[in-house]
Amino acid sequence: MADPSRGTLVAVGLPLAALIGSILSATALAGSVDGRVPISIALITLAAAASQAVVQLGPRSWYTAATPVVVLAGLVGGPLVGVAAGVATQIINRGAVWRRVGAEGGTAALQGLVAGLVGLALVGGELTGERAAAIASAAMIAAVTVNSACRFVIILERDPDRLVELWARGIRVDLLEAVLVVPLLAVLLLASGVNTAIVAATTASLLASLLLAQHNRESTVVALAAEKMNARRDQLTGAPNRRAFEEAMIAEHARIVRGGLPAGLFLIDLDRFKSVNDRFGHKVGDEVLIEVVRRLTDGLRPTDIVARWGGEEITVLAPGVRGRRQLEQFAERIRVLVRELPVATSTTALPVTVSVGGTLFDGSVAPSVSLHRADGALYDAKRTRDAVAISLPPRLTLHAESA
Repeated sequence: MADPSRGTLVAVGLPLAALIGSILSATALAGSVDGRVPISIALITLAAAASQAVVQLGPRSWYTAATPVVVLAGLVGGPLVGVAAGVATQIINRGAVWRRVGAEGGTAALQGLVAGLVGLALVGGELTGERAAAIASAAMIAAVTVNSACRFVIILERDPDRLVELWARGIRVDLLEAVLVVPLLAVLLLASGVNTAIVAATTASLLASLLLAQHNRESTVVALAAEKMNARRDQLTGAPNRRAFEEAMIAEHARIVRGGLPAGLFLIDLDRFKSVNDRFGHKVGDEVLIEVVRRLTDGLRPTDIVARWGGEEITVLAPGVRGRRQLEQFAERIRVLVRELPVATSTTALPVTVSVGGTLFDGSVAPSVSLHRADGALYDAKRTRDAVAISLPPRLTLHAESA
């Protein structure tokens, strides 16, 4: 794992290198803007916006469109504008640690500096399409070289064990970016000699398209996550549904097989629930179900999973429950949580009791077999209702009824 606290040297060193490079190039910087203040300000602003156009490449890697805009700023406005554009990429970087801001801002500033120096060295005379392509290629090669060198020292300080892997991955992304961006930079460089407003407007349009695509992607991800969550939630009670509980059982079974502690598996049935619906209507029946799930969810441990299995049946998976005594105590806790107070509904207050069947979920058999065993225990408990019954592997069943 990378250690952010080890990035202090590059976080300070790279911005300092950019500052020293700017000072050493002071003569060239002085005349670099040359009456192009509006386009320079526009490109600096666009560089800040470009840093927000993020394309996720992996769990811990991403790409932003900042580098092409910084290079364009250096080519059109000169080294000083390139440095300013590089610094601007970190202006909207809220929430990032200062070491990251320093390292990334210093790298971007150095890229803008070298792109501006390439522009000063090569731009001159008639700017043809071939010449613009050559200048754009040289500027991107210089920027990629700077980026690769800075990435090398950043990884070397923060995560040396993965130096080769991360550096090689970064170089591939940089080269792909250069190939894709050079033609666009060449066209914009040509246009800058005719109308700088077109350059700014075109760059802004491209960034707006990227930002809209990013926004749509994020909205889609959020919508899919919400849909996935809803597919695993009971629409009435808000508790996990049968599908979610089955997935939880599979995950818990795998954990126990790997050496984890066993768990308690409980099936719960609301006693005489049909009579509640018949006497008071399904609306009141729904209110009773909602309240019972709430009592169990609030009254049990945060690690316990309370789900609606279907109809008036509720399931509970309780990690870390070991042996017969703990199973009985937990089942009794479930029973007491439901019956201790009448359930207040929109029309009346109803006394509600439950029957509870439980078993030890110890990984010795498939989850479906354990569930079947708990269902058998529930059947025993329902003979008298308001009772708990425990079924233990291999075939030991203890029955405890309420007084």
